[in-house]
Amino acid sequence: MTWEANRSWHVMRPLVYYLIENLVPREMADGRILDFSAGLGDLSRYLTEQGAEVVSTLPEATAPNGELNWVTGIAAGRIAETFEAGLFDLAVARMVLQFPTWEGDRADPDTVVEEFGQVLRPGGRLVIAFHEFAMPLDEGRRELVNYLGLPPREGPHGETGYGLKVPMLVTTLQNRGFDIETAEHAEPFTFPTSLEGVDEGVLERLGRDVMSTKRRYLVDRAPGTYERPGVIREMLEELAEMFRFVTWPIVRVVARRR
Repeated sequence: MTWEANRSWHVMRPLVYYLIENLVPREMADGRILDFSAGLGDLSRYLTEQGAEVVSTLPEATAPNGELNWVTGIAAGRIAETFEAGLFDLAVARMVLQFPTWEGDRADPDTVVEEFGQVLRPGGRLVIAFHEFAMPLDEGRRELVNYLGLPPREGPHGETGYGLKVPMLVTTLQNRGFDIETAEHAEPFTFPTSLEGVDEGVLERLGRDVMSTKRRYLVDRAPGTYERPGVIREMLEELAEMFRFVTWPIVRVVARRR
């Protein structure tokens, strides 16, 4: 079973995650796509439904289901040796690069980005989403750090924080043959802090309501860049009436291979 399955992520994800269509808009979901470290496969299913040819990888040896085109046992340092050069039009790596030693092969972001560059065609895109560097100043964020296993990083003034620093990733992408198209905040994670012992069926219904609320604010209203922070604030206020949570900023970067 995957990391996500082991943590009941099929139930927790709708309470926590951003909208898939904000990560990879429908107009980008085309051609041959690599969904790296695809977890339970929700993004792969969405991309397949848009008509894309999707390859879904996992570092584990066993896939969570048989409905997708899984390639298992693919750690971060084995992308280029597994797939032929220039095979993909788009690669997606979400919530992966903040774990530089997660798979035990010490594959840091420099290595991973370089390997993505090898399997993308010239002009192909790389979409990356990750926890932005932040300091866990309250109990809720400290709990989230422990739950996710985020590794500590030194901050600009020597303080300890968690997540990936945007300037570090920007430098990595530019030095490894990518031009950045966009770098922006996705809606933040909303990690529950008060749902212990709640029936799974109740959680599933709550998850659907949470995703519906996020879609109403961020898809139906389609706020512009400078309007978006205020809309997210309104959205979080409404979600706070539904359940208690702690937020963590999530960054989405889209880069094109030269």
